[in-house]
Amino acid sequence: MPGQFAQYKVLKDSCQSSIPGICQSLATNLNDTAYAAVQMVGASGPSVTIQLISIYKNGTGARVGGLVNVATGASNITAFTLSTSDYFLLAGGLEAPNQIWNILSAPTFNTTINEMILGSLRNVNFLNYSIPGSNMGISYSESVGLAFDQSSGFLIEINLSLRTTITGILALDFALGMVDNNVWRNAHMPDFDLSGDPTSVNIVGNTSGNSTIILHRLYGFSATVTLSTTVSASSISCSFSTNSLVMGSSDRSTLSCRGSPGTYNVRVDGNGGYSKHNTSITFTTSAAPTSPQPASILSMPLVYGGIGVAAIVAALVAFLFLRRRPSGAVVASGDAQAL
Repeated sequence: MPGQFAQYKVLKDSCQSSIPGICQSLATNLNDTAYAAVQMVGASGPSVTIQLISIYKNGTGARVGGLVNVATGASNITAFTLSTSDYFLLAGGLEAPNQIWNILSAPTFNTTINEMILGSLRNVNFLNYSIPGSNMGISYSESVGLAFDQSSGFLIEINLSLRTTITGILALDFALGMVDNNVWRNAHMPDFDLSGDPTSVNIVGNTSGNSTIILHRLYGFSATVTLSTTVSASSISCSFSTNSLVMGSSDRSTLSCRGSPGTYNVRVDGNGGYSKHNTSITFTTSAAPTSPQPASILSMPLVYGGIGVAAIVAALVAFLFLRRRPSGAVVASGDAQAL
């Protein structure tokens, strides 16, 4: 079913070669893998779309899409063999001595037995085979042991050994085993989500508004998450205090934005390698308020000057009125007393 997955870990990984780089080119050095899974994406008849998911111990992650045909074994993925044959997922309901694919050259199951797998009794199909081969003019012998869940067709375990006929050129031993799934168990894919605090920010004037972006690690997610922004308009710009959230350090980053007056949506995208999530913050920017203008300094002397001139005029009038005498008048002493 779409969404179902099986989680794996490397049980054994050994590669020695006298040819520099050959082990890396065969993608066999998986000791740095912390988590690996095969997930069903969808199916159309026998054509199945899957994802191969890896989280590495250095904090990076990767996701590779694959297309396999469970009827023919055709695949666009080279894994476990030097050919593009599918051993991740087979058709369900097969049993020994069925062929694993519906083609003449397909190998047949050796046996089907009931076995305890991850706490449940499951019917398991076993396939063991050895084949000679040649690559780039070098002959080799490959021995493979595989186990598949009969009902779902998921790979349970693989043990692979490859030796070149010329000693020292290549010696490869590899084992991968299922450690969890959501087919008959309740496993969850390690993942993450993001949130912002606050989710709405008001900015006044030419200042920055901040929101804390918080990474939530779910179900043992350990990969590094890289942050980026997508803004609704070019008139706002944003930056992070750190755009890389590494397992073991702070899972927080400060988002700072500033821009012209307006309301903007800023989407914060988190890329964890195989998983991507986002959260959105609204920033509203308004112009700084205008300060009230003081009275003009030029008007002040006019005001105070007017008051001063009026007072002086009033004093002069009063002085002249009190001191003024009628022309030619003579005041008698008796009149003076009466006054």
